[in-house]
Amino acid sequence: MRPRRFAEKEVELEQRRESRSIEEIREEFGIFADRFMNFMNLWTIYSDLLKGHYIPSCGHASINPDEGPENASERWPVGITVMFLLYGYFYSLVEDSDDGINGFRLWHERHPEEIEAIGAVEAQVAPFLDALRLFRNRLGFHGSRTRTHEARGFELFNSHSGEQVLNALRNFKALGAALFGKENAQQGISGYSIEAARQNLERVTEKAKVNLGLW
Repeated sequence: MRPRRFAEKEVELEQRRESRSIEEIREEFGIFADRFMNFMNLWTIYSDLLKGHYIPSCGHASINPDEGPENASERWPVGITVMFLLYGYFYSLVEDSDDGINGFRLWHERHPEEIEAIGAVEAQVAPFLDALRLFRNRLGFHGSRTRTHEARGFELFNSHSGEQVLNALRNFKALGAALFGKENAQQGISGYSIEAARQNLERVTEKAKVNLGLW
């Protein structure tokens, strides 16, 4: 017997599918795929900065992920700027609104059979999603005109550790890679296999549940 939350999710997704045309669904997913690749590139740049793989020609490179930007040195590391871009861009892939792109919703629609893996990563992101929205709006992209308005954007760092957020982003990245790999395998593209995708999805599920304290 399937858990109740899975059944409710399936009903919600079916209603959403019925309200949109095939062309609309394909177009939205194509935009998500493009933006996911940009997210992957930002992740690579940020990870390489933190690991010291390259040094910017101007400015200090890295920042401790658990050291909020409000506590950073006066040098204002380049890593902070890239982190702002990464976190803000990530929110644009999981925005919980009718007119925003939500990767979890799209993956549920395309791969309802993978609800356990998708749901596990979604549960990781859920606790800080509202704080991430404020961060994106007040610090990351849109900005603020006063420090008072800006201040709530820092709640993300006050309430959630850098490790918690980065683990969620890392698993979201791995989930996307596994599901895109599965789709490539289903299309017969060389270098991809259903079995490899299955193993990757199982690893993502396990890591997400460990991060959630379920295992």
